[in-house]
Amino acid sequence: MGFWPVVLNVLRNSDVVLLLVDARMPELTRNSEIIKKVEAMKGKRLVLVFNKCDLASKKDLDKLREDYHGAFFISCTKKKNVKELGDYLRNLADNWNSLSLRVGLVGYPNVGKSALINILAPMAKAKVSPVSGTTKKTQWARNGNIRIMDSPGVIPFGDRKVQVGMSSAKDPHRIRNPEKVALRVVEFLDERNDGTLGRFYGVDKKLKGYDLFLAIGKKMGYLVKGGEIDEHRTAIKILIDWQQGKISLRG
Repeated sequence: MGFWPVVLNVLRNSDVVLLLVDARMPELTRNSEIIKKVEAMKGKRLVLVFNKCDLASKKDLDKLREDYHGAFFISCTKKKNVKELGDYLRNLADNWNSLSLRVGLVGYPNVGKSALINILAPMAKAKVSPVSGTTKKTQWARNGNIRIMDSPGVIPFGDRKVQVGMSSAKDPHRIRNPEKVALRVVEFLDERNDGTLGRFYGVDKKLKGYDLFLAIGKKMGYLVKGGEIDEHRTAIKILIDWQQGKISLRG
């Protein structure tokens, strides 16, 4: 069950629920469980917020804007378009039928909830870390007539382990089979943005899949006795670079 009881409490006590999604992997990180629970509650307003847009390609962002009218597309690290989201919330609060607007931030671990709350409510000083699971309980912050609740990241019950690792929802060092997850990241990037990893790591851009994975390990000098590639170390490196936003889909 993990942090679900805490998050459910946030949903119940929020007027507006901001669901943060990783713009690089929208279908993977658009928490379906939260959407279902919010839609089952009366009087709740659900707003999708796609974060890490600075790492997504223009083509992907155009498609998301077409598919998700009314959503917001931001970058917490670049502080891009966050003002528009803040203006939207302030306008809602000014016209709300109570003294304050209660806003809940929810989503996968490490998708940027604490970073966003620090921008929307600068006095909050929510703890931000590249390691998933930093937020352990509900954190409250106030900005004027807006009360914002941060929450621990949660994962839908049916999500597969590989998806969890790809979505930055788990520390790479704690993934049972990081090689499998890292290889899926390599394949994912091959499918969506040809040559991204080759350019980033300075290896042959024509390489694909496992061959590309091994070339990255060799380039990084991750070798074990006998000159073989240290696949575990290579996998951890790829996953950390991916989770920390160092690998961009913008090309």
